[in-house]
Amino acid sequence: MKQDATDLQGKCTKCQECLDVKKALFVEEASDWRQPYLDFLEHKLLPSNRNDALKVQKKSSRFFVEDGLLFRRGLNQVPLRCIDGDEVTTVLKEVHSGDCDEHQGGSRLFKKIL
Repeated sequence: MKQDATDLQGKCTKCQECLDVKKALFVEEASDWRQPYLDFLEHKLLPSNRNDALKVQKKSSRFFVEDGLLFRRGLNQVPLRCIDGDEVTTVLKEVHSGDCDEHQGGSRLFKKIL
């Protein structure tokens, strides 16, 4: 996934612009972050690690499950679908390629995805 993103950004001249350090974000691929929330919301199961369990309990009020999919409540209670790594790549490619309108700057692109 990291290589795909690098290749995609390497082909776009607008992506070569310098990012504002405050807006830059490094994403590290890990296990599916949604699973603990799905387990808790659907089956009341918590992670075995106490700190992780407390985090899931505390943050779970922001999430809900519909048809087996995890959603997060947005600022105006607008449901935001939580996606995994494969779906992230697909969404980024579609938005970046212009399927959702012309190429936009980073912050506008981010808002369009949400």
